[in-house]
Amino acid sequence: MKDEIREKYRILLGTLGENKRVGEMTEKELLLGKTLKQMREHRQISLEDLSKGICAPSDMTAMENGIKASLLMTGAYLTRMGKSVNKFEFYSTNLEYEQQCKRDNIIELWKTERLAEAGKYLAEYDRQFRSKFCGCWSKWQKYCIMLREGELPREHKEIWEELTQQKLYFTQEEMDYLWELAKLYKQKNQVEYVRQTYHLMYQNTMATGVFLPQNGRGMDEERKLEILPELCLCYGRFEHMQGRNQEAVQILSTAITLLQESMRMKWLRELLEERGKNCYELWKNEENKEAYEQMGRDMQYLIALDLVHGQMCNVLERVRWLKEEVKWENIILDNLSIDPEKLLD
Repeated sequence: MKDEIREKYRILLGTLGENKRVGEMTEKELLLGKTLKQMREHRQISLEDLSKGICAPSDMTAMENGIKASLLMTGAYLTRMGKSVNKFEFYSTNLEYEQQCKRDNIIELWKTERLAEAGKYLAEYDRQFRSKFCGCWSKWQKYCIMLREGELPREHKEIWEELTQQKLYFTQEEMDYLWELAKLYKQKNQVEYVRQTYHLMYQNTMATGVFLPQNGRGMDEERKLEILPELCLCYGRFEHMQGRNQEAVQILSTAITLLQESMRMKWLRELLEERGKNCYELWKNEENKEAYEQMGRDMQYLIALDLVHGQMCNVLERVRWLKEEVKWENIILDNLSIDPEKLLD
């Protein structure tokens, strides 16, 4: 009878998961809560550690029990455990999807320097979705807007100390804060602070605390693919600009290996070209044979990518450059699976 009434007055009552009484659970929420709890217990993570910076431990307990489950909070829960959150629109309620769209809009506004609009819509968002969890999310957005405006939040010292002591993976909001912090330090030419910020993000993405990358406890591949390529490219370029080519190569290689093993192309070309620049300078300045050989392998990979995508101008440019380097022996040209002379004719 209850299902018949709900179906008859579906427009007024909303879909399952909306406008329900506290304590009324759907099968979706019970299953999701049970899965999250098993995931957390398998990794031996306490509710106190997991909920820090997201919500109260009691809210996490309620979510795991299927009560008052918010899929937005679930997203923060998953990213804190190093998991990717994909296809949100397929399992969220209409209200949650609307809320996520508003969040995406606010983030896009401050990232494109429309700070006044971002602040306006953030205030509207707070009025419409007032809760402890939403308040925490809004706080991070306000911090990011302040960083975009060129000033550190008053609480920055406490924020930094909490982030450096974080035993689990950063949520997306915490990562956004660190991205903006690195940009601010670059503008102020505070080199050591930039390096510390990038290093903290890199270290957290690779492995932290109880999340060592073994026995299935590490950050999942999808989550790493969302973070690591762009992070390593920016971090590697920064180290290159500071003349730390060996460090840059190590950082860039982390992301390149991940992308090649996953057969993903996004960021790969930029990473290979950046590593090539560093290897070139290592060879030129130190006659580092290992760097020279790595440069050769990267050049072959880049030429292969250009050939696949029909970018013959790039191929010709790379081959011409290689021909100018025959004074270093002809190792690179001999290993190419194409005839450079034929290409140049």
